Amino acid sequence: MPDGHTLLSNADGTIRADGPDVLVCECRGDGIDLAVRRVATFALVVSLIIAGLVTARAAPFPIVFIAVAWSACAIAALLLVRRRRRLHGVFRLDFERAELTQEGIGFRRTFPIQMIAGVSTPPAQDAEADDPGLSPRWLLLHLSNGERLRLAKAPPYALGPALAFLRRAGIEA
Repeated sequence: MPDGHTLLSNADGTIRADGPDVLVCECRGDGIDLAVRRVATFALVVSLIIAGLVTARAAPFPIVFIAVAWSACAIAALLLVRRRRRLHGVFRLDFERAELTQEGIGFRRTFPIQMIAGVSTPPAQDAEADDPGLSPRWLLLHLSNGERLRLAKAPPYALGPALAFLRRAGIEA
């Protein structure tokens, strides 16, 4: 394969073959992250304002329970987003160097390529039931430590070239 050969390109990410031994996958998945962070920040600020009003005795005490509930939900949502962020990023599978590198928002991890246990293509949660051949699927990389990494999201036919590349590299579904 020539250098920089694009195997998949869509709104959810790209997969590029950089030579015969390197696969670069970009699956950011950060659209929902931004929305959750903004809503959670709003909820936390409003909760602080409510707590201040109650402290100043300008609002009845029971309203604090609303602020506590909003704060708890905002913190839980931020923790879920942080956990979800570990699934996405820019992945570089370098079979020549025998390493897998993941670069995400605020972190960088490197794994030996031997940690890859397999690959799968489960349906995305927003998949349409009308035509299973066109419903989007995730291209998931399973690691031996139990982690899953989302390499791409696309219809099954669009994931074919990337799956063929991984098969040639010795990674089976």
